[in-house]
Amino acid sequence: TSQNLWSVPAWLFYGSGIMVLFLFFGMFMTPSQNFAIADYWRWMNIHMWVEVTFEVFTTCIVGYMLVQMGLVNRAMAERVIFLAVMMFLVTALIGISHNFYWIAKPTGI
Repeated sequence: TSQNLWSVPAWLFYGSGIMVLFLFFGMFMTPSQNFAIADYWRWMNIHMWVEVTFEVFTTCIVGYMLVQMGLVNRAMAERVIFLAVMMFLVTALIGISHNFYWIAKPTGI
């Protein structure tokens, strides 16, 4: 049988996998690396996890529950999830920029 790669359970699986993957990226710190650069990427991964992946995961859960309750059909839930994923990615890249004003320097600089 042919599996639908864009189904609601598939998106739920993708969101779950990406959440775990992003958490592992923040742990790649070795003594030979520059701490500031490594910590920046850890910070970026955490914010992308919060700003993107959590929303995708939540949207998939809500879509799945609405389909199971019979309130929306599967095709509509899949379309909305796909649109939401695109919107989350674009808005999260812009949204994390509000954190850039604080760069961990003393106030005298």
